[in-house]
Amino acid sequence: MKHHKIIFIAVACFVTQLTVSCKKFLDVTPKTSVEESVQFQTRQGFVDALLGVYQVMARPAGYGREFTYGAMDIFAQRYENKSTANTLYNRLATYNYVEVSVRAVLDGMFSNSYAAIAQSNYVLKHVDNGVLDETSQKIVKGEALGLRGFLHLDIIRLFSDNYDGGANASSPSIAYLKEFSTGVNGRLNLGKALELCEADLKAAEQLLAQTVDAGTVFDRTGTNPDVLLQFRHNRMNYWAVKATLARLYQLKGDKVNALKYATEVIGSAKFNFVNQTSLVVDPTSEDADPTFLSEHVFSLYKSNLKTIADDVFKNASSTGEASDLWSTKAALAIVYPTAFPDDVRCPSAPKSLWNEVSTAIVYSKKYWSDASKGVRQKMIPVIKLAEMYYIAAEAAPDLTAAGTYVNFVRNSRLIPGTLVFTTTAQLDTELMIEYRKEFYAEGQLWSYYKRKNLAAIWNGGSGTGTIAMTKAKYIFPLPEAEIEFGSTNY
Repeated sequence: MKHHKIIFIAVACFVTQLTVSCKKFLDVTPKTSVEESVQFQTRQGFVDALLGVYQVMARPAGYGREFTYGAMDIFAQRYENKSTANTLYNRLATYNYVEVSVRAVLDGMFSNSYAAIAQSNYVLKHVDNGVLDETSQKIVKGEALGLRGFLHLDIIRLFSDNYDGGANASSPSIAYLKEFSTGVNGRLNLGKALELCEADLKAAEQLLAQTVDAGTVFDRTGTNPDVLLQFRHNRMNYWAVKATLARLYQLKGDKVNALKYATEVIGSAKFNFVNQTSLVVDPTSEDADPTFLSEHVFSLYKSNLKTIADDVFKNASSTGEASDLWSTKAALAIVYPTAFPDDVRCPSAPKSLWNEVSTAIVYSKKYWSDASKGVRQKMIPVIKLAEMYYIAAEAAPDLTAAGTYVNFVRNSRLIPGTLVFTTTAQLDTELMIEYRKEFYAEGQLWSYYKRKNLAAIWNGGSGTGTIAMTKAKYIFPLPEAEIEFGSTNY
């Protein structure tokens, strides 16, 4: 059998000082070994290198597109433009993983995640060198470990089989990179890879529990003069680590721990559902909050989001362009019933986050950012509060408790009434509906479908029919050309 290996090229980063007003991560550039020798001689050097992880993650191959509103939601059949034959979108939506352009997307996602992991390891390699004071050291080390665990977990969710309660624990997964070095790293089995994720996240939790993240209100305005403490609410903070652990335990089928961590995030009261009365959705306003910042447990700032998002979510013509990401009005009417017109997620809501360019074609305005100083408009959600409620509902000890979590989200979205579940099947159906509503253009629906191992998924672009799914469709192939990774000799 062919033996795969990676030649691991670690990318070191330099990120200049953040501005107080907008948390702008500047471009990452390669560093020489001489520069590395001086990078970590100061506290600011550590801060710059740590923020470089987020810069890598926010690239288009990462959460700046493909992991959120791009490839992940195309795989989940969110958009209608997949119907245009012989296009990249069509090939992605039909899971044509052997096609060159599709492989390029998947390989790019894979390599970008490992570049961010490399940057995390770059920080961790030096974090105990004695330069940082005790508090700063715990924040930097905890954040870097949390990011490393988070990034590996997301790669596992895409490029590995389902854990299935441990039935597939011995199946081949990915390599887990814990060092900043050049060399060959063999693939682990799924159980071991998840074990290392858990270890990193638990270590991060312990470190960050002793910092400002755990005990005080986050700086949400960027007014803190200490860059390390600015905008903690959208960094890999203490609560984002807990939220990632909730995801991990849900993936493993460990309901006790999934519920524990999800409810700890919920109970922290640091994240709140948006107030729809005061919500501003006008993209020309600096106060616009199209992704509901108060609900972000972890998010990324993308300074040029307008340029990228406008390319796929804006079109004034009456027909959807093949290079755009749009949905039909009929499909959205199934996801967002007109019976609940006040739900801010609904196209017919009074404060709509949708742009109807014709009687049939609708574009999301979630990432429109037409106010140059509108900081909230440049945030891409990665983990949101609603997900914690859905995890808690699925892990709840009984259906009554599960209903409490589901109904809280629905009522927070101004959907009246109370759902009562008498079977687990009813709960699963409602949760799937909620995932479709809540995470449009955020990349979470595909992971839900895969984790539930659905034999068929809704053909969301057209609004009718289903698409048959297989294990081969759910597991992305590892790169073969630019980066060959691990060993397939299992």
